[in-house]
Amino acid sequence: MSYNNYHPAPLDKSALQALQSLEQEFDLTMVAVEQDPQPAHLTDDQLARLKELESKLGVSIVAYTKH
Repeated sequence: MSYNNYHPAPLDKSALQALQSLEQEFDLTMVAVEQDPQPAHLTDDQLARLKELESKLGVSIVAYTKH
């Protein structure tokens, strides 16, 4: 598994405690990661609508896939 497209995952207190407990049990250092967002593959119609909205709002929009 390559970790080039991953970043550290934010953990709440409960999740961090669960991870630290497993680290101690396994006697290992662990890092929770999540995958970086991937650009969406848009249809021609979706791209045209996105560009129309960009023009209307005066901004650039990047569409990402959902995990």
